[in-house]
Amino acid sequence: MAKPAFISPHRGIAIEDASAWILRGGLVLSVAVMITGLAFSYVHGHTSVAHMQSERFEYRPNVIWDGIRHGRGKSIIEAGIYLLLSTPILRVAVSAALFAFEQRDWFYTMVTAIVLVLVLAGLLWVG
Repeated sequence: MAKPAFISPHRGIAIEDASAWILRGGLVLSVAVMITGLAFSYVHGHTSVAHMQSERFEYRPNVIWDGIRHGRGKSIIEAGIYLLLSTPILRVAVSAALFAFEQRDWFYTMVTAIVLVLVLAGLLWVG
C-alpha cells in the first residue's frame, strides 16, 4: 500500500508538503463557506449586492456566530474570511509542531514559534 505524498519514508511528515496541504485545504474550505454565504444571502433575500458593498465587515466572533445561527449570509461570508485569514496562521503552528516533534530541530522550532507569537500579537493589537 502506497504512503500518502506528505509522509516521508525517512523522517515522517515533510513540512513543505504539510504546509501545502494546509494552505490548499484552507483556501478550498474558505471559498466553499463564502459561496455558501452568498447563496444564503440571495436565496433568503436578506441582503442585496449594494447593501453588501456598503455595509462594514463585522470582526467580532460572537456577532458573526449569532448571524450564522440566524441564517444571515453576510455572517457566513465573514466566517469564510476568518477561515481564509486563519489558514496561514495554522500553517505556521503546524510547522512549529513538525519542527519540534518530527525533526527535533529546536532552532527552527523557536524561530517558527516566535513568528507565530508575533503574528498572533499583531492580530490582537490590530483588532
